Amino acid sequence: MAKKFFYNRVYNTKRTIINAIIIGVCVIGVIICFIITSNFQGESHETNNANLSIKTDVSVEVNEEFSEEIFFSKMENITLDDIEINYDLDYDISKIGEYDVNIIVNEKNYSSVLKVVDTTNPELVTKDVTIEKGTTYTANDFVESCSDNSKEDCIISFFTGLDEDGNSVDYSNYKDEGTYIIRIKAEDASGNQTLKNATLTIGDGNTGTNTPETPVSCKYGDNTYDNETYLLAINITANNCAISLDLYKDSETAADINKLMENETTRIMKDIAKLNLTGTKALDRKVTAVINTSGSGVVGYELKMTVNITNNGKTETVAEYRINEDGKRVFTQNPYKLES
Repeated sequence: MAKKFFYNRVYNTKRTIINAIIIGVCVIGVIICFIITSNFQGESHETNNANLSIKTDVSVEVNEEFSEEIFFSKMENITLDDIEINYDLDYDISKIGEYDVNIIVNEKNYSSVLKVVDTTNPELVTKDVTIEKGTTYTANDFVESCSDNSKEDCIISFFTGLDEDGNSVDYSNYKDEGTYIIRIKAEDASGNQTLKNATLTIGDGNTGTNTPETPVSCKYGDNTYDNETYLLAINITANNCAISLDLYKDSETAADINKLMENETTRIMKDIAKLNLTGTKALDRKVTAVINTSGSGVVGYELKMTVNITNNGKTETVAEYRINEDGKRVFTQNPYKLES
């Protein structure tokens, strides 16, 4: 019994010491793990937990004020006060170009590119002109005002479109007394353009008004169309006469609607990017030739733009609109309140 008692006491004492050592080691280990985890979580809070995602490039309109938040597609649990943003030394919001941007977050460097672009059409206001027979005139005579977001002067010219047979319009042929429609084009250095009509009256004018009369005979019908169904973006009529149906696909005839479509594509993509929407975006562009009411000629083109986004199997329309002759958006759906 004494042996057993001695063995149990010594063994139990030894086991107690071992257990104490194990417990002590475990406690120390827990403390060390806690310290390491705490330090790791501190970095995580500033990086991973911040949910910060930086775009590789962003676009802004020339001379447009913008918030530096546009560089981030995700920005949670962090503010701009925690971020340092340095632009290329040549950075100038008034000049079109690309500028390197260095973004510092928690002492880490990231790169992005700021693209200063011009996708905005000039603002053109035309005026009617009356002259005596034999007097000359220029395109600028029909301009009341013109301005562009680039702050540069507008490039004013006569719109050299096609007549009803597909021949280039020559305004120098307008010499006889009467009233004529003149197409004026304002363009900026980036190729954005605005087309507006003005009225030229030579002599007294036969109608006593500046409203042009439809010529007695239009080979392919006049320029009336179903404006309840269509919204004209580009007008290609010549002196109130529609042009041949065979010309609507002609490259010269369609040049302006194609240019408008490309400019509007750039513009809407930039606007959608600002919304920071998550999901797969799809852009549908539809150009429709607008036929006159008699069905014998083409009046112009309609441009319809639709942007959809799909997220988690659900698709919604971000914007749906058409463009009018002033280059403005006329929305049928605009849940995110995009500018016209």
